[in-house]
Amino acid sequence: MNGLDGATGPTGVTGPTGPQGLAGATGPTGPQGLAGVTGPTGPQGLTGATGPTGPQGLTGVTGPTGPQGLAGVTGPTGPQGLAGVTGPTGPQGLAGVTGPTGPQGLTGVTGPTGPQGLAGATGPTGPQGLVGATGPTGPQGLVGVTGPTGPQGLVGATGPTGPQGLVGVTGPTGPQGLAGVTGPTGPQGLTGATGPTGPQGLTGVTGPTGPQGLAGVTGPTGPQGLTGATGPTGPTAGLNAFGGKYSNTAQTINLGIGTQTEIALPNAMPNLNTTYTPTNSITVAQAGTYEINYYSNVSVALGTTVTLAVRINGTNIPSTVISRILSVGVGSIYSGSVLVTLAAGDVIDMALSALLAVGVTLGSGVNATLSVKKVN
Repeated sequence: MNGLDGATGPTGVTGPTGPQGLAGATGPTGPQGLAGVTGPTGPQGLTGATGPTGPQGLTGVTGPTGPQGLAGVTGPTGPQGLAGVTGPTGPQGLAGVTGPTGPQGLTGVTGPTGPQGLAGATGPTGPQGLVGATGPTGPQGLVGVTGPTGPQGLVGATGPTGPQGLVGVTGPTGPQGLAGVTGPTGPQGLTGATGPTGPQGLTGVTGPTGPQGLAGVTGPTGPQGLTGATGPTGPTAGLNAFGGKYSNTAQTINLGIGTQTEIALPNAMPNLNTTYTPTNSITVAQAGTYEINYYSNVSVALGTTVTLAVRINGTNIPSTVISRILSVGVGSIYSGSVLVTLAAGDVIDMALSALLAVGVTLGSGVNATLSVKKVN
């Protein structure tokens, strides 16, 4: 109980916390909430790049020849041809020679006349004969002579011409108006008098020449600079490197399926800073940009696709690869010119390949060339 109007006493000490009560039983699960709104579909991922086209499959083996078809039914016999024209009658043979008349025989004895026979009975009347065909129409009689033309009747008298209508009177042309009088030309004004030329001004007095300045003292000559290092030697006139090989002898190359075979180039052209080893190739001694020219004339014994390429160290130069479908025995020219960067020691050659195993022929005359020249 509080004292009257007394100050509040100090708070008593808090008693110890009682033990924690038992956990209440878990209440029933509440109803499931509404399904959330479906979020927007994310952007479609980029389409992956199309992979490179695979190599063309080998040409299938030619199937067996099918059985021969049944022989067609023999058509009906055509109509008999027209009878040939009767040839001309041959000449009449010569009359045989009349033999001699034999002797006349003796006249026989005439026998007695026999009795007359009885008259035969009259036979029945025979059927009436068929009516005979109507005879052809006789020729048409001649056309009678046309009689003379009668006299032409008299021409009737021409009636009198009717009176011509009166021509309308043309009215008189009105008088032309008088031309206006041209006024008189006014008098030309007098030319004004030229004024007198004014007097020329006096020439000004030339001022005195100023004194010449003193000549400056020439400074001492500086020491001569050091001689600069000698620059690299420029390119000589013409190319710094070139070379070439060719074949002018017929050759046959047997190609396997999809494998490359080098073209033989036994003959050498002039060269500088290049060598011709290994055989059938050109090795460059200097690095730089080179122009490569190549040519070959090829025919095949079996129709297929044949590819020619120029190679660097056995690897095709992409810009030189040429593939063509060739027909049997028909020559095809492969040629081109490209610029490539070569390192010192690179080996250049030419090779052929085919989709089928086939014999390839390079004919007589110049049938393959390969040349290089350094342009930078």
